Amino acid sequence: MTAVSNGNALLIQVLILLLGALSLVFSWWAARAASPVIAIFGRWIRWFFIASFAAGLLQVTGWTGYGFGTLLIVALLLFFVLETGYNWLAISALSKSELPLFPKFEINERGDEWPSNPAFIKLKGWLRQSGFQKRQALLSMLGETLLMRVSVYENEEQTLRLHILFLPNARGNTASCFTFYSTTQSGEAIVTDNIFLPFGGFYPESWEVERQPWIRSIDRLLQRHRARIDAKGEALMPFLTEPIEQINADQRTVEQLNRELGFLHTPAEEAEQGRLTTAGRARIWQEVWTLAYLGLSLKYS
Repeated sequence: MTAVSNGNALLIQVLILLLGALSLVFSWWAARAASPVIAIFGRWIRWFFIASFAAGLLQVTGWTGYGFGTLLIVALLLFFVLETGYNWLAISALSKSELPLFPKFEINERGDEWPSNPAFIKLKGWLRQSGFQKRQALLSMLGETLLMRVSVYENEEQTLRLHILFLPNARGNTASCFTFYSTTQSGEAIVTDNIFLPFGGFYPESWEVERQPWIRSIDRLLQRHRARIDAKGEALMPFLTEPIEQINADQRTVEQLNRELGFLHTPAEEAEQGRLTTAGRARIWQEVWTLAYLGLSLKYS
């Protein structure tokens, strides 16, 4: 085995301890802040910590004759294989579970349920200052289990809808995602959001969907949406249907399209093979990784 100087060995040990401490800090920080951006950095740190720890352990025990650098690369690749394999199994389980891929929404009889923390108080203030008015509070349920809450707002001209998604995490904190939605006179839908949940499927050709998970500021996301509207150069149509009707109709449209394009199995095939086709699972599998580590979504067209 290649000898390693005491100085290099100490440096490697310090590096591993530092990565371990940073991994714990970022894990706690991401959960507390409910921030997908912080979580991305935390996953990279965790990846390098686990790989460094494994490489260091192999070198100290003398099981191989390779240097730390080579062992680190092998451990990084092995972690990638194991994690992506786990993701594939999780997606396969999702395909056969009762969890709806295109959930149906209903009116939230309790109205808006906003977490009482400074970030959401600031968001409420921004909505008032920007002229957005509340339209409806919606939720999606699976039996007695709450899947998602959505608050829908509109601008004064009723040409721009904002969907605020409230997503609880395992630590009891709540993350928020925003979707801006407008329709042009020619019937095209312009959608700009910062959702960080994988979808992997397809949207209708008349929808121009842009996903920006890195943009967590609602003001910056609105600026991006308006820039896309200006680039389109068409007047916008006011919304004529209630949010709940539009959302549920859109869900049905997207589900049918993805069945036609081979993302979903037919109803007759679902019982035996699950809802997702192999191609559908592969697209979600790919997007799980790109969102988790790069903050990038797939092309949905």
